Amino acid sequence: MPDGLTVAAALLVAGPLLGMLGFYETGLYRVWTAPRDEHLALVGAHRRGWTMVNVGFSVATVLTAAGLVVLAGSVASDDTVRAVLAAAAVAYAVAGMLWCVVLAIRTRTTPALAGLVAAGAPTEPAETLLGAAIGGIFAAFALTTAASLVAIGLALALGGGVAVPVAWFSVIVGAFSIARVSTSGDMIPAVLYFPTLLVGLALLLGWS
Repeated sequence: MPDGLTVAAALLVAGPLLGMLGFYETGLYRVWTAPRDEHLALVGAHRRGWTMVNVGFSVATVLTAAGLVVLAGSVASDDTVRAVLAAAAVAYAVAGMLWCVVLAIRTRTTPALAGLVAAGAPTEPAETLLGAAIGGIFAAFALTTAASLVAIGLALALGGGVAVPVAWFSVIVGAFSIARVSTSGDMIPAVLYFPTLLVGLALLLGWS
């Protein structure tokens, strides 16, 4: 029977890796950096791939949140570190719910907007209002997730469990993400999965 840390590591690694299966359509890779019209055209041309990308992010979020919960209950450290990890896991899960809301909304609405644009139909003011709502929810998700990564990294750096550079990588990515979202309101969400993936790998490989 695997111990708690092994289960946590497996979840932290499996989440992002399984989520990547949704990125099977290479034609969608530019969707994250393309301007608005090209973004909508790409989504309109790859509707099934767009759905699978959002499903992949949802899977990665759920499994990562589960891994952090298990990690908080399994790490060999003092009560303060465990409490910080537990709080960070809860914050990550709450942020993950917001992210899944964004994913669900954009799975349905982005292809619909693409269809309207392709047909030459007007999209305003609905597109602006929708964008503002999604942007606000996304910012709340990104900031909360980034703050949880900072807390996780500091707890692991102080309490042990993984190599210190791995823990500080989580702090750095979290702090950078907070600065990025605070100044621009946006960021590439995949970045937020790297620290927890690295923590999972460190646990599996014994980097302590």
